[in-house]
Amino acid sequence: MKTKLFILATFAFLSISKFSKGQDTIVKQNQEVILAKIMEISSTEIKYKRFDNIDGPMYTIPKTYINKIKYSNGKIEEMKNETNISTGNNSIPADLTPRYILTLMDGTQLRGKVISENPQEIVFKDNNIGEKTISRKSIKSLSLEYGDEIQVFTLTDGSILTGKIINKTDSYTIVETKGLGIVNLPESKIKSVRALESATISSSGKIWFQNPNCTRYLFAPSAIPLKKGEGYYQNIYGAGNAVNFGLNNHISIGGGLAGPMGIYLNAKAGFKLGNYAHVAAGCIFGNGFFPINGNNFGMGVGFGVVTIGNLDNNITLGTGYGFLNSGGESKWQEKPLFVANGMARLGKKYALVTENWIINVKGDPFNRGFNEDSHYETIFSYAFRYMGEKSTLDVGFLNTPGLFERGWYIGIPYIGFVIRFGNYKDN
Repeated sequence: MKTKLFILATFAFLSISKFSKGQDTIVKQNQEVILAKIMEISSTEIKYKRFDNIDGPMYTIPKTYINKIKYSNGKIEEMKNETNISTGNNSIPADLTPRYILTLMDGTQLRGKVISENPQEIVFKDNNIGEKTISRKSIKSLSLEYGDEIQVFTLTDGSILTGKIINKTDSYTIVETKGLGIVNLPESKIKSVRALESATISSSGKIWFQNPNCTRYLFAPSAIPLKKGEGYYQNIYGAGNAVNFGLNNHISIGGGLAGPMGIYLNAKAGFKLGNYAHVAAGCIFGNGFFPINGNNFGMGVGFGVVTIGNLDNNITLGTGYGFLNSGGESKWQEKPLFVANGMARLGKKYALVTENWIINVKGDPFNRGFNEDSHYETIFSYAFRYMGEKSTLDVGFLNTPGLFERGWYIGIPYIGFVIRFGNYKDN
């Protein structure tokens, strides 16, 4: 009997020793302890498996969330991820734990911190009701409280930092950067904050103001939407006047006067797809003030566009289908129209803009011997844009192959300007 007990004890001891030998301990910034088997370490993250489930899933955790690691061989590695930019000689500690918004399937919304998680459940500490264990099946979404978009921070001394806001206090903003880890920024040191998409950093390290006319080229819209409460007034040739306004971050409405010729209304809905793509759809309806050949005249166009690029440098491709109303009778276009537009920002205040239309028409507007069958005519343009913080001035030329053949090599002069109003501001 004693021999059997001795064998069992020896086997248990050897098993425990073997089990403990490969165990690594991860201590997070919030002092949570994870018993793990570390599989891979990169410059920004650590991949591991839970030690109580070595054959289970692989977990990934940013190094900025970790305080230290105690390896199975006894070595301890401290993670020096926090950078404090402090006022004077005082460095005020801040809570580095990321804050989240957790939304459940029934609409319940909690705000707080993720204490721990596994494939089946999340332990979440809400600001008001405390710590709760929640099944993943009941969770609709989990997102950072301050958004997961990259922000650009300009500091009072001219320094520029980019990263995600993971926590905030009245005195500090906690930012997770790619190169510096977690940075603790005093509010007194922050001059401005803007989304990375709307910020252009020059080769000299200066941030240019946001492009105030990124939602439109000369007349045609891009797929980039106005934000809620933002608007602009546009004037073309001193006679054409238009106003557009953002009802929310996706939908805008507007209208204008085409000089003495008529009035029109328009609407657009736009959405962002990834970091460098937008899609939008909309419509334009207009009616003339005076009859043409004794008949009232109206028109309408429905369109869809895709914009690739950022607010400063992009191209837009789109198509539309319209109708003409004359003498109480509406006639639809036989074929769709197409647009191909683009802009390129050359400097802080300068850009080039091009807007190009391919339109199906009947007859021969330039007397080139065409018959009455429908065909496509191309209208192309090129313009220089001067930009202020809330306005733009466009000077350029419009042309067509028909005008070019008649000796109008440069084209018809174009001039227009835009002024932003409402909630628009360059941060």
